[in-house]
This record gives sequence, structure tokens and C-alpha cells, in this order.
Amino acid sequence: MRIAARVCGLLTVQLGYKAFDIHELLCHFIARRCGLYNTEGLQVVLVDTNFVAAGDLPLRTFHAACGAALDAVLRGDDYKLVFIACDRPMFWLYGRSPMQNLDDLQARSVATFPDAAPPAGMLASVLAENGVGAELLPARDDISRLGLLLNGSVCGALLSSLLLPPQVLGRDAHLITYLGDQIRLPSTGLAVRGDLFDREPSLVATMCAVYREAMHRIYNDDDVLQCSLREDFNLPKALLDDSVSLVRSCYNRPGTSETGLLESAARRLAAQTGAGEPPPVGQWYAPG
Repeated sequence: MRIAARVCGLLTVQLGYKAFDIHELLCHFIARRCGLYNTEGLQVVLVDTNFVAAGDLPLRTFHAACGAALDAVLRGDDYKLVFIACDRPMFWLYGRSPMQNLDDLQARSVATFPDAAPPAGMLASVLAENGVGAELLPARDDISRLGLLLNGSVCGALLSSLLLPPQVLGRDAHLITYLGDQIRLPSTGLAVRGDLFDREPSLVATMCAVYREAMHRIYNDDDVLQCSLREDFNLPKALLDDSVSLVRSCYNRPGTSETGLLESAARRLAAQTGAGEPPPVGQWYAPG
């Protein structure tokens, strides 16, 4: 296994992500923008982990997709969730007129995420819990899903934070529901493999401290948050005020979670994926 090296006196670590969006990477970009990594002697390099086996990643790899890490735990892998940035997953279900609510999607087609992606299971479970039997059609990304909705090929579409509601609404699309109002799940933040957690606890604690300070900036520094949304995520200037309020309502200010919520989330995810009984929360949740 490759071990990260020091570059210009900074310790290089990797931050793996599944989606390059606000949901997964806002804390990272705030930390970088505010010099929080440099202050701690760190250089954090992003890596798309969709196409890399876990065993091929360097030891010092953190993961932003906590939902994916929890899914791996349920399959028997050794991960620790150490910081919970979001426990209200940032996915929104939209419909075209006359679709206004979940019941309107009964027997209708809905563009969703590929089957292997956690949001696909989230949407399926929300629809099932509400007694809605929709036809779920996987599409590769938000651009495709939105395009299918706007040209009338589907009646509903599930989108991520790559396109926030202020960017979608008004384009002949209506918000049907925010999945974060339907599901509580540790979806993003920081997760690490058990060997990194055991071998370098001080590094894990440092990254958690950086993220806590980044979260403080998200909630208390309008200028920094707006600058990141505009420059790091290409959000139009005209939509910044609405988007700041939206992001703050979705994020998890404490960066921690409660045992009951995590137990419920693990059982729900296990039911979605067909996994067995989830391991105790203390085996995979270790707030830094």
C-alpha cells in the first residue's frame, strides 16, 4: 500500500469523494479557502473513488461520502465515521406540471440515480413508504435526469446538490419533496478505514478539528460561504442569498450525531441493500 509523503513540509493526505458537489465537498473547500489545512501542516488532495478499489488507496485517505462508508460497513468492511457534515441527504425530487406531490407519481416514470448509487435506494424507500409505485429509470447524472424531466420524457427526477433548487425551480419544474425531510442518514463528512483510525489517531483528530472549524465558517461567515459557492461550485451570483440559507438548513452544524438516529439509519440502509443485522453503532461511529 502506498504511503503519502510530505511535500514542501506539508503532510499530503487524500480526500476521496463520490460526487463533486456541495453535499460532499463544501467543508473541504471552506477549509482550503480559509487556510485551515495549511495551519495544521496538511496538503489535502482530492481523489474520485468511484473507480479505485479501496485497497489501492493510500493509507492516509479520508472519505467524504459517509453514506457509502456506512454501506461498506454493512457489507463487512472496517470503516469509522468520524465527522457527520450532513445527516439530511441533499437530494431533491422534482416533477413537471401537473405533478405536485408524491401521490401524483403513482404509475409514472421517474429519472433516478444508477442502481448502485445510495440515492437510488433512498428514493425507492421513500416512494415505498408513501405507497407510491413509480417506474424508476436510472440516468447517469443530474444533467441527464433534468433534461429528461424538462423535455417530458419522465414525470419526475431526483437531483443532487450539483443543481440546487434555486437553479432548477422556474424551469417548468416543481419541487415535490426534499429527501432530507424524509430520511435522516449520515450522508457526508469524514470516514476512514479502521487501520488509519488505529494507526494515526492524531491525524484523524486533526482533520476532524479542521472540519469543525470549516463548519463554524459555513454558519458564521457569509462572505466565505458565498465565495465558495460561487467560485468552487459555479453558483450564479444572483442565487447566492437563497443558496446560503438553503445550505445552512441542510448541513449538520454540530458535526456529530445521536446513537438512535444512527441505529435507525443503519437499519434502513440494511433493508435497502439486503444486508443483515447492522453492527452496533459503537463499532463504526467514533466522533473525532
